[in-house]
Amino acid sequence: MSSDGRRSPRFIDGKDFWSEARVAKFQFRKIKAILRHASLNLPFYQRRFKESGFDPAAVHTLHDFWRVPTFKKVEIIQEVRSKGYFDFAMEDAVRGGPAVLCMTSGTLGTTFLHLPRKWRSIRGDSLLRAYWWCGLRPGMRMLMAAPAWHSLAVPETRIIEKLGVACVIPWGTFLPRFSGNFISVLTDLKPDFVSMFLPMLHALVAELRRRHVAPATAFRSVKSLLLVGAPMTPRSREKLRDELGVSEIFEGLGNPEGLTAMECSFHCGHHIFMDGCYVEILDPKTGARLPPGQRGTVVITSLIPYGSIYIRYDTEDLGEILPGSCACGRSWPLMEVYDRRTNIVQVAGKEIVPYDVRLCVDAIPEMVGIPFALVRAAESRPYLKLVIQKLSADGSNGLENRLKNLIGEHLQLEAQIEWALELPERWKGVTVIEEKDWRAAHV
Repeated sequence: MSSDGRRSPRFIDGKDFWSEARVAKFQFRKIKAILRHASLNLPFYQRRFKESGFDPAAVHTLHDFWRVPTFKKVEIIQEVRSKGYFDFAMEDAVRGGPAVLCMTSGTLGTTFLHLPRKWRSIRGDSLLRAYWWCGLRPGMRMLMAAPAWHSLAVPETRIIEKLGVACVIPWGTFLPRFSGNFISVLTDLKPDFVSMFLPMLHALVAELRRRHVAPATAFRSVKSLLLVGAPMTPRSREKLRDELGVSEIFEGLGNPEGLTAMECSFHCGHHIFMDGCYVEILDPKTGARLPPGQRGTVVITSLIPYGSIYIRYDTEDLGEILPGSCACGRSWPLMEVYDRRTNIVQVAGKEIVPYDVRLCVDAIPEMVGIPFALVRAAESRPYLKLVIQKLSADGSNGLENRLKNLIGEHLQLEAQIEWALELPERWKGVTVIEEKDWRAAHV
C-alpha cells in the first residue's frame, strides 16, 4: 500500500476514486432523498418549503435544488427560543431510537444536535478513511482529545471500535488549563496517534516550555498527529513537526452540521467527503454560486438522513473550492476554510482575515507561530493595523520592516504595527480586536 492509502484497505471503500460524473450522480440521488425525508417528516423544513414556494417533488436538476433558501445559525437559535425546547423538528432522532445530544462550540451561538446510532455508523465509517490516511492502524493506541459534548467524539468512537485501537482519553477538556493532563497521558501511556484541536496543542507546547521539557520528549511515542479547529500555514506545520519530532501532521476541517474535509499526504488542500455532505461556495451579498478559486460563504447540505438535518445551511465560514486536482488521484474536490466571516477586516476595499496575515508573519522564520491580532476599525481604513507580541523584551528585533514589506508584497496593503510585551489574556487565541476595545485597554 502506498503512503497515502491509494490501495483501499478492507475498512474503506473506493468512493474517493470515483469519477466526477459518478460522484455527482451519487450526491444528487442523496439530495433528492434528503428533500423527500424533510418534506415528509420534518416540520421545520415543511414550513420553509411552503413559505418559499419550493416543491421538493419538482427537483430534477441541481439548478432546481439551488432554489431552496439558505439559513443561518441565528434562525435555529430563534426557533429554539420561540419553541422553548431544542428539538424543534429539524431532526427525528428521538423517534429513531437512542441518540447522543451534542453541542456546537458557540462562536456564533450554541445549538444542539441529535446524533443517533445510524448517523454515528455512517459518519464514523466515512471518517475512518481520514484516520487511515493519517496513519491510524489496528492495534495502535490513540489519544482522543475531543470532549464528550463535541460531535467529533461520536464518530471517533465508531472508528475506535472498527479499527480495534486502544483509546486514551485525558481528564478534562481542550481548555489550556488542562494541558498538564495531556502531558501526563503522553509521557505515561505513550499513544501512537493523537487527534487534537490545534489551539490545545499550542497550549500544550507552551506548558512543556514552561516546564523546560523538550516537546519532542513528550511526543516521542507519537507517529502521526491529526489536528482540527484552526488552519495551519505550511510554515507553522513544518515548525510543529520538527519541534514535536512526529513523522507527519495532518489537518482536518469540518463542522457538526455535516461538513468533513481532510488532507491526504500531499497536503494540497482538504478533500471534501462527498458521501456525507454537499458543499457550495456562495457570494454572501448576492447568493450567487462561486466557481473554484473564489472565496465566499460555505453552504452545506447534509446527505445523512438521520438525526439533525441541515439543508443549504450557511455556516458563515469563509472558504473556497480549490481549482485543479490533487496529485494523489482522488476525485473528491479540495477546499479550504480560512475563518469565520465575523473575523473579516475591511482594509482599503479588501476583505482580510487573520490567516492572510499569518501567511506573511510565518514567512519570517523567527516569527512562525508568534501571537498577533488584527485591530478592526468601525469603518474600512486604508491601512492594516495589527498588534504583535514581542519576541523579547528588547523589542521587535528589526523584524517590523520585513513584515511590512511582506504584507505589501502579498496583500498589496500598507501596514501599521504595534508591539506588545504580551497580548492581554482574553485576546490570546483571539485574532481580531475591535479598535474601541484596544483603545480602552491602553487608556
